[in-house]
Amino acid sequence: MANTSKSIALSIIFLLSSISCVLSQQENKFLNHGFLGANLLTFGSSKIHQSGLLELTNTSMRQIGQAFHGFPIPFLNPNSSNSVSFSTSFVFAITPGPTTPGHGLSFVISPSMDFSGAFPSNYLGLFNTSTNGNSSNRILAVEFDTVQSVEMNDIDDNHVGIDVNGVISIESASAAYFDDREAKNISLRLASGKPIRVWIEYNATEMMLNVTLAPLDRPKPNLPLLSRKLNLSGIVSEEHFVGFSAATGTVTSSHFVLGWSFSIEGKASDFDITKLPSLPVPPPPLSPSPSPPVSVKKKSSNMKLIIIIATAATFVILFLIFLAVCVFRRRENFTGGARKFSHQTISSATGGFDNSKLLGERNSGSFYKGQLAPTEIIAVKRITCSTRQQKTTLIAEIDAISKIKQRNLVNLHGYCRKGNEIYLVYEYVPNGSLDRFLFNNDRPVLTWVDRFRIIKGIASALQHLHGEVQKPLIHGNVKASNVLLDEVLNARLGDYGQGSRHSTTGHVAPELVNTGKATLETDVFEFGVLLMEIVCGRRAIEPTKEPVEISLVNWMLRGVKSGNLLRRCDKRIKKKDLVSEEVSLVLKTGLLCVRRSPEARPMMKKVLEYLNGTESLPHDDYVV
Repeated sequence: MANTSKSIALSIIFLLSSISCVLSQQENKFLNHGFLGANLLTFGSSKIHQSGLLELTNTSMRQIGQAFHGFPIPFLNPNSSNSVSFSTSFVFAITPGPTTPGHGLSFVISPSMDFSGAFPSNYLGLFNTSTNGNSSNRILAVEFDTVQSVEMNDIDDNHVGIDVNGVISIESASAAYFDDREAKNISLRLASGKPIRVWIEYNATEMMLNVTLAPLDRPKPNLPLLSRKLNLSGIVSEEHFVGFSAATGTVTSSHFVLGWSFSIEGKASDFDITKLPSLPVPPPPLSPSPSPPVSVKKKSSNMKLIIIIATAATFVILFLIFLAVCVFRRRENFTGGARKFSHQTISSATGGFDNSKLLGERNSGSFYKGQLAPTEIIAVKRITCSTRQQKTTLIAEIDAISKIKQRNLVNLHGYCRKGNEIYLVYEYVPNGSLDRFLFNNDRPVLTWVDRFRIIKGIASALQHLHGEVQKPLIHGNVKASNVLLDEVLNARLGDYGQGSRHSTTGHVAPELVNTGKATLETDVFEFGVLLMEIVCGRRAIEPTKEPVEISLVNWMLRGVKSGNLLRRCDKRIKKKDLVSEEVSLVLKTGLLCVRRSPEARPMMKKVLEYLNGTESLPHDDYVV
């Protein structure tokens, strides 16, 4: 009897030990062809399709979608504090939304699956302004980013990066794979909508992290895209979760994962690509339904009429309810057309106007970065009014400018006033002002494509202010520091509609010196000077230049008269990227805008037609 009990006990211990080993093996090594029945936890916008396809985000704006393996993985050797080797491979696809793709996805190793305070967009659903770069995060990620964020030091809008505790990559490269036959890297478009396979491997002995990419139908290349020496034991703790995070912003993409393989201390298992789920196919256009017989039409006509009347009545009722709610909210939260914020809200959002939040200082006021909500970042302009008249005028204009909405203008959310100070609350535009790109070396060089798009964007914004609002609005200070660039380097004109202000030296129209009065024509003059600065990459007045080059406008006139206008372009632009017809069009349009006589300058509507090619330039009489 004793022997029998002992035998049963040993059997139970052996069975439990076997189960524990199996579970441990399952936690440390897995292979998923699709994710139906997989040990996967999904968060945010992520979901698993019936086919097993994992969708992290769709093309809705400002989404975060995440998915993590259900068990934590032991990344440290239990007998020491050293990290262990690991290998993972997965297949992903990014299908762009209706415009530019955004933002990207990442493979993540994290001590927690809780990212409740994280931001979408550039932060990829992993960090926010406070946690980005914090060493206590203990997060390793490999990002596949489709938007160039200058704020995050991104190299381009199609790159792979190794991230430690933040989204500013410690190593990055433009997406590509090594072709073993041609012995060179072949460019790979991340947001092509086609499946891409990734291998991420860490050798704990050599402390080397390798990241390799290839199209799905290609074998693994011999050379990785990224190699980085990294001591993982200084980053990860004993157990971490592994998974994926993706995010969208104002630009969007659908982010998918088709399959995933992972292994600790061993090579990740290979995929059978025939077992991977297919990507969704866009539905074909609907063909028109055949017309029903005449008799059926007669029988259904009364019913259709009843449905139409009922639907119309429902819409009218809903509209009246909506109108009542809008009126109530307007009375409660707004002064005129602009939302009125409390000073406490603005102060809290900017950390008490802390210097670390300061974006820049100008004659017209100081700009601070603020955070109203976990996903709402703002820019606050702090203006000190020296006279009661200045304050009265500014408040009167706030209502008007808050109603102006256009894609190339910086939107005003609202305002706050306290004492002799007024605070204007704007949307935050992440890549900062254009002047830093043109005149400093701490920003990437803008390509010709970027510059031409920016020029047309500014022209579109000015045209909207001059001719598409109820009352024409004069900007009064059109210059590079008042043009902001969004996450995909589109122009956003700011600081408009704040009283009569004079532009800086070199941008001032001749008549403004005499009259002191800003007009639509002085805006056009300032735009012409700015246009030349964008093409040439220099300021309007540079006293250190040769005498004939000090004034940019005069230098451009000499160029057009001598026939070497194209030589005035910014030398940093690659010659092969320049489109000579577009450069000539832009510079000649600029010269038309800076004519001495205000009446001789084209209005912004005509300027935009020139730039868009819908109207031909007048004869070559560009004498100012």
